[in-house]
Amino acid sequence: MKKLAVVKITMLFLLLLCICSLLYIFFRAKYFQDTQEVLIENIEKTIENNIEKEKNILKDGEIGILIIPSIDVKAPICEGISSNVLKFSVGHFEETNLWNGNVALASHNRGSYAHYFSRINELKNGEEIIYITNMGERRYKVTESKIIKETNVEILKDTKENIITLITCVTGKRDKRLCVIGKEIY
Repeated sequence: MKKLAVVKITMLFLLLLCICSLLYIFFRAKYFQDTQEVLIENIEKTIENNIEKEKNILKDGEIGILIIPSIDVKAPICEGISSNVLKFSVGHFEETNLWNGNVALASHNRGSYAHYFSRINELKNGEEIIYITNMGERRYKVTESKIIKETNVEILKDTKENIITLITCVTGKRDKRLCVIGKEIY
């Protein structure tokens, strides 16, 4: 009789633990999604209302919005690639340009934080990437995808032509990065 009661209490405890875990996962995901949506709305309002027109970087390190229609991405872009930045947004490599030349951006491709680049491996040559900032809107066409070593900083070098470089990890290969490069459409 006592064993049956212990088993019932243990089962009830495990059931409650599972329910609490699922609720935590749901509310955490909802929190991150809501935070990302608010960030996008704030950036859009700032750009639309021409607030801080002389600034390239807006309040709180916000830069702009990245849109990749073919893989359903609409993401806020913030300055830097720290873990705090990449929690909610695409990060801009500070050593690269914000407008002219090579604009290099990074995001996670999986995990519990923002993973805007989860499908950039699906991008094909010719597909469009839209970069919107306080300075205007640029459209790029994907021209190349390649895997590089994580130590390859050549990919961040400035260029005379306007390009965008999207960088993310390669699943299962800690020392590799996937780079998708797009050239400006004139």
